[in-house]
Amino acid sequence: MLKVSDLKKSYGSHEVLKGINLNVATGETVVIMGPSGCGKSTLIRCINRLTEPDSGKIIYKGIEIDQLKEKELLELRKNMGFVFQNFNLIHRLTVLQNVMLGLVKWGWDREQAETRALKVLEQVELRDFVHARPADLSGGQMQRVAIARALAINPDLMLLDEPTASLDPILVGEVLKVMEELTVQKDKSLLIVTHEVAFARRVANRIVLMDQGVIVEEGSPQNIFENPQSWVGRRYKEMIEYH
Repeated sequence: MLKVSDLKKSYGSHEVLKGINLNVATGETVVIMGPSGCGKSTLIRCINRLTEPDSGKIIYKGIEIDQLKEKELLELRKNMGFVFQNFNLIHRLTVLQNVMLGLVKWGWDREQAETRALKVLEQVELRDFVHARPADLSGGQMQRVAIARALAINPDLMLLDEPTASLDPILVGEVLKVMEELTVQKDKSLLIVTHEVAFARRVANRIVLMDQGVIVEEGSPQNIFENPQSWVGRRYKEMIEYH
């Protein structure tokens, strides 16, 4: 479904991505892990060109994303859901309006958009909060609204950029529960950037470890966490053994 080849990105003289190669199959859950600043978020943002890569190829369902003009890119994004670290909700809108917004923008009838938004809000257990505004919600609830907004378009590919990074530890569990339920839906591919080791062990078909702009290791959770070949993998194994 997704093929990334020799992807590079620099900011000035700082190379953030140094030639990333990555494949994601239909229905696969791939978790990207690694120390802060290693390029994880830049990689996932380059895939749908929220961040423009400097070079390399990004091919999604046979389409070269890196070659698309803006109008074509916007059309393609209808098949991709993106969940940000910091929610990116519109605070003057209600929960329901936030989830409906993308659908209405894509040309959905308002009644259809509302029906779809209510369905995904039920999926993330927020059906009772449709008239609330983001300021009335906890961080965990806001992130679940953001996940519902991404799900509303029924994307083939979900990109989640450290969706629990901005949350108080006590709220992380409710977001991970929703994400874990998503991984069961084999009609979707998920690419998740996270530091949540226990979650990654449970849900990932494959774990990709990054360090300093390159992929240093990838494999099944069992191989990565039980028999790591990289120093990053060994650090994660130590964390698991310590806990």
